[in-house]
Amino acid sequence: MCLTRDLLARFYGSLDMSLRTLTHYRVLAAFGKPLDYFLLEEPWRVYEVLEKALGRHNAELIINILRSWLERNGCRLTHEQLVKYLTTREMWGGGGLGRLLLAAYFYYLPVSHLGIGVAVGQ
Repeated sequence: MCLTRDLLARFYGSLDMSLRTLTHYRVLAAFGKPLDYFLLEEPWRVYEVLEKALGRHNAELIINILRSWLERNGCRLTHEQLVKYLTTREMWGGGGLGRLLLAAYFYYLPVSHLGIGVAVGQ
């Protein structure tokens, strides 16, 4: 799969500041979390989030901009394939990057920092 969370984040960072700001605040108002959260943690919800926060037409507009950007960056997907990635959890395999980092953090974190006194994983 050529579509990754990293590519989604890079795309979002490449958007014009006004579009990124509008999207950020509309998604934050609708879901209580910024779009970057969904791009990195729940990419299978991105289409739903955009559609609810911006409306179907504007969501499709951003999806088309994303598709063009991905193509320029070596990831060729049809519109249908892209929408499937942005609506289907199974397309992304395991948990989000944040969950992976959180699990790694707690695996190596001595539990004494949590007030227990035994290292996790030992």
